Amino acid sequence: MAASDRREHLLAAAREVFAERGYFGASVADIVARADVARGTFYNHFEGKREVFAAVLGVLMTNVLSAVAPIDVNADIAPQVRANLHGITRVLAEAGEAVRILFTDAGSVDAEGEAALAAFYAHALSRVEVALATGQTMGVVRVGETRQTARCLLGCLREPVMQARLAREPLDAAALADAIFDLLRCGVLTGEAGAASVPGAALPR
Repeated sequence: MAASDRREHLLAAAREVFAERGYFGASVADIVARADVARGTFYNHFEGKREVFAAVLGVLMTNVLSAVAPIDVNADIAPQVRANLHGITRVLAEAGEAVRILFTDAGSVDAEGEAALAAFYAHALSRVEVALATGQTMGVVRVGETRQTARCLLGCLREPVMQARLAREPLDAAALADAIFDLLRCGVLTGEAGAASVPGAALPR
């Protein structure tokens, strides 16, 4: 096996072990056993558990961010948004139990892990904010504050994924993407509910 292939093989094994046992419950011995390689082979590629964890985390982050294609402002926006949502949820579903590495373990390992996670969210948040601002200038996104809206949208991805994992339910990537898209397109409250919340407004009889 070529050195690059061996490294990828070790990363795949580490990802499985971290997904099953978490960072603190995993060991180099577990990874070596899962990969079925000599311990020395592991240390030819990684200095230790922390380094291989960082590598696995980096791959997961890259996969998620790469699932989002730039929006072509000269084409129909809605299908592109839907396609991006399906791309992200598909990547998260394919990650399976490994989502705990990204959403749970990364921020609790140490300051370095927390910084990596913060950088990931900062990048993702910036991309969503830019997309919202661009949509506002095009008239396809309502005018208003973008930072908290962007954070809420990121939460719409993270929370269902984590809840499905905690409930031991398979993640229906397509259903989640469609649900988020419908939420973006239609909102939640009806016109009547909105009118009722305005002082002095009355619902039609």
